[in-house]
This record gives sequence, C-alpha cells and structure tokens, in this order.
Amino acid sequence: MLTWKRGFLEIISEILEVLSESPLKKSHISFKTSLDSRAVSKYLAIMKKIGLIKRKEDDKSFFTVTKKGMKFLENYRELVKFVKK
Repeated sequence: MLTWKRGFLEIISEILEVLSESPLKKSHISFKTSLDSRAVSKYLAIMKKIGLIKRKEDDKSFFTVTKKGMKFLENYRELVKFVKK
C-alpha cells in the first residue's frame, strides 16, 4: 500500500482552501484538514507571520485569508496544473 505524506506547501494550501470558503476556528481547521491541533497551531503561526492569514477583527478566535494568502493559493493551483501536464 502506498502512502502519501503531505508536504509543507500542500498543507498550507489546504488550510488556505478551507479558509477561503469561510473564516474558521482552529479546531474546525484541524478537522477539515485532518491535522492535529499542534500541527495546525504551528502552521497558523507561520502563515500569520508571513501574512497569508489573519485573525478576524470582531472575533479573534476565527482565522481568515488575506489578499496575499489568496494570491499564494492562486499561484499554488497554477503550479499544480503545470506539474500535472
């Protein structure tokens, strides 16, 4: 049986994908991406530091995608299309 381990960029893109649908709490991100809460915390911290996501102004427990995050996601999708050709 082959197993596929997700890489750093793939996980970041998955988190951005779920956040692009709607703002989510860390626990919901964890559930939707099948990552444990420690991993989600690590990725969210990195993504927040480089400006891909931010906390909502009215409720800091929710995360949302920034314009830079959406641009990253668009570029990642293009890269995946390019590689699959």
